[in-house]
Amino acid sequence: MLVPLTQDEMNPELILTVRAQHLNSHKGEVCFPGGKRDAIDHCLQTTALREAHEEIGLMPEQVKVQMTLSQVVSKHGLQVTPWVGVIPAQVELVPNPAEIARIFRVPIRYFLECPAPITHRFERNGQEWLVPAWRYEGELIWGLTAHVINELLTVGFNKPSAFPVRPERRLAEKDA
Repeated sequence: MLVPLTQDEMNPELILTVRAQHLNSHKGEVCFPGGKRDAIDHCLQTTALREAHEEIGLMPEQVKVQMTLSQVVSKHGLQVTPWVGVIPAQVELVPNPAEIARIFRVPIRYFLECPAPITHRFERNGQEWLVPAWRYEGELIWGLTAHVINELLTVGFNKPSAFPVRPERRLAEKDA
């Protein structure tokens, strides 16, 4: 998954997408560009860049990859590696209608200044977990996408988090 962040010192924005309604999974959900690794991808970073190009028309050479965030497991059991990449602020993005209904931008300032007004609950291995959720432009930003944003705010912008470590991350920390 690519976490595109615009290169704008005054008002950086996250690029998010809404998945098409005709898809079998995650239809209509807000997410970052991303997908499964193909045999042609030599690494997961290549996968993230390829998927961003396929889904929103973002050319790989327009992305300056800055870091990875913690690997997480989706609600469907898929392991996801978020790659944070800085892109030009005025880059033209075009949704691929086969996968994406729309593309929208959210100023980082919105997430930094507004505590998550909603808390999404989920259960895993008999434990209840809380993750942030935000509403923006009529869209609900929740689940794995919200978790990734929360970690980006914590790691990249030094914002303390009120949310506990996700279950798969806690298990990985125990194994380390």
